[in-house]
Formats: sequence, C-alpha cells, structure tokens
Amino acid sequence: MAGTLDPTKAVKGAGTTFWRLNDGETIDVVDDYFQNTKWTQLAGVREIQGAELTCEDEEDNYLDDPEADWAKTSPGQKSSGESTITLVWKPGEAGQQQLVTDFENGVIRTYRIMFPNGTPDIYPGYINSLGKAVTIKEKITRTVKIKNVGKPITAEDALIEQAAGV
Repeated sequence: MAGTLDPTKAVKGAGTTFWRLNDGETIDVVDDYFQNTKWTQLAGVREIQGAELTCEDEEDNYLDDPEADWAKTSPGQKSSGESTITLVWKPGEAGQQQLVTDFENGVIRTYRIMFPNGTPDIYPGYINSLGKAVTIKEKITRTVKIKNVGKPITAEDALIEQAAGV
C-alpha cells in the first residue's frame, strides 16, 4: 500500500479505514505499520475523530523573577488523548465483537487508522466507552471511544521510520 500514493499531497477522508491489531500479534518491523496481514479491519466507518496530541503547561514562575508580572510556562507531560470512531452497527461482525470483548476485559490493544494516502496512525489504548445511536431514518451506529495510552505512532513518524529503514 505504501509507495502507491503520494503522502505529500492533500487527500480527502473518503477511504479512511479503522483496524485492530489481531490478538497475539506484535508490531515487529516498520512494514507492519503499513501491511494488513496482522490487522482486522472494521467495516462501515462513518466518522473518525482521531486523537489530539496535547502537552500540559507547567507553571514556571518565580518570586524573584525580574518579569514576575508575566506568567511563564514550560512544556509538561504529553498525552495522545482519546479517539472516537463511529461505525455502522454490525453485531455479527467479528471485529465489532472483538471490540466488545476488549471493553469487557479492560485490555489495552493496538488500533490503526489507515488514511487514503497509504499512511497510518497507530495508537495503543483501551476502550472506555461503547454506545449506539438509533434513529428512524438512518442506520444504527456504534460509537467506540478509545483512551489512548502512551506515545502513538503518527503517520509522520511511520514515514520517517520507513525512510530510515528502521
């Protein structure tokens, strides 16, 4: 998949997919970011609100600072936040059944968002919310919220590692 599209060009969101790393699999080499063999795709993605990377502000003020009237901060702890994925609800689909099992077992799993330009964002995390939206005229949807844990592998990181041959 990588190399067939140009990750330096802007791309629309249509074609973005959501994946779960299969039980017992690990990411051993950079190609595992891009290849699908170790991943299960969840079908019917309606919307993805990917994680927002944030950095806490730490106060860096001192009583004897000559400019004590001005607040000073420094970068603190980073967070990969939370991801929200909305899927068409398919209770018989193995991937959606795995999500429910992940939630019930309270386990950290690895999830991947694969963009149409062939680049992935990869987040370890645990499911902290499962919901459904039911309306008269639209398909029932399943909302999955994942609390991301630790440092993610962003598309930018994956491309840098791929170019370096890591």
